[in-house]
Amino acid sequence: MPSNTEIFKSVVTASVEKALLEIGILELDLVTSRLKEDYNCEISDCLDHPEYLKEILNDLFGNSYNEIIKSIHQSFEKTNMEKPLENFLTVMNHNH
Repeated sequence: MPSNTEIFKSVVTASVEKALLEIGILELDLVTSRLKEDYNCEISDCLDHPEYLKEILNDLFGNSYNEIIKSIHQSFEKTNMEKPLENFLTVMNHNH
């Protein structure tokens, strides 16, 4: 049985991938490439280091960042895991 951390990482990964795929597959590829190049990590690692994802999304998407975060937030709400993932959301929403 997967641990809560593994479940939360899966939720973060699915939510971020969904939000980026709404923009396009190339954007998802760009974000995953930058995470690997800049931080040697994957989207699932952003549960522990949301600041990595935040920096890359801000850098790549500028003003569209808020729409991406809104989409991620909506995915969390649909899974009833918004509360356990609150730290991730707090970092992502804090004064970009």
